[in-house]
Amino acid sequence: MSPKNKHLTLPIFLEFVELRTKVASFFPMLIGIFWSVFHYQRFNLLSTILFVLAVLSFDMCTTAINNTMDYKKAVDMAYQRKDNVIGKHNLDYKQMVKIIIALLIFASLVSLVLVYRTDILLLPIGGLCFLIGIFYTFGPFPLSRLPLGEPFSGITMGFGIFFLAIFVQNPDGLLTSHWAGPVMSIDWHWLETMIIFWLSLPFVCLIANIMLANNLCDFEQDLKNERQTLIYYIGKENGIKLYTLLSILPWVVWYLGIIFGQIPLVGVAGVVIIPLYAKHLKAFQKEQIKRLTFVMSIKNFVLFSIMYLVTLLIAIIFHL
Repeated sequence: MSPKNKHLTLPIFLEFVELRTKVASFFPMLIGIFWSVFHYQRFNLLSTILFVLAVLSFDMCTTAINNTMDYKKAVDMAYQRKDNVIGKHNLDYKQMVKIIIALLIFASLVSLVLVYRTDILLLPIGGLCFLIGIFYTFGPFPLSRLPLGEPFSGITMGFGIFFLAIFVQNPDGLLTSHWAGPVMSIDWHWLETMIIFWLSLPFVCLIANIMLANNLCDFEQDLKNERQTLIYYIGKENGIKLYTLLSILPWVVWYLGIIFGQIPLVGVAGVVIIPLYAKHLKAFQKEQIKRLTFVMSIKNFVLFSIMYLVTLLIAIIFHL
């Protein structure tokens, strides 16, 4: 490899921002949009486009921060040179930082337009999500290097994106502010918010599981790089038990949602994918190897998400 910095090509850029991993934000966003159509009969095309751009650009930004910080803070030099995308492709570190800043500015500007189109309350909610995303891997105590990565990633992406995807379609039905001179009042439809949280729990669990699976596979590598993730504290055996629990909970939420009427009755047919879902779960329980079984956590997330999406589409098309 040449000691000079390589030019950043499109394939390397996509590897740097890990575009292939954006399913974790794409599905909660898409399903939130369709749930808004199903439940509220509301769809705003321009707000939807802006929201998709903001979420994907910020998700790419946080991934880029993660890869950059992993490179900078690496203790294992073999990892830094051979495994990290910056070292592996001999990229210009300063150029990578500029890309991060550009993505952050773009996501922020688009989000501000959304605030203007919806309600000022989107500003603190979105700002909190931005802060969690940035400090997930940035700062002296990044969340991803602590036993907090799983809950923060699950709640922020699983619930936060799902909620906001619905909010930008129908802010009046969830959270609105009213101004009268120096006085501001807030209307919060808390029951609707609780229902949305319940419906987002499958995403919360399965996204947390992707993070958990990653940490289970990387446990030895993380020890070398002084990353004390949740597995460091609870051990691999308990980590696998937690992974199993988080794999089962989405199905409990799903069928209780059908019983209580939040999820269309056609969702009962989701039982047909359980054997394949269980096969993926057993494969990961058996061995936790990054290049072989980590993908099982992503497969189950995608499988469940497609079932969720198809259920809503059928309900919308046939007015169920």
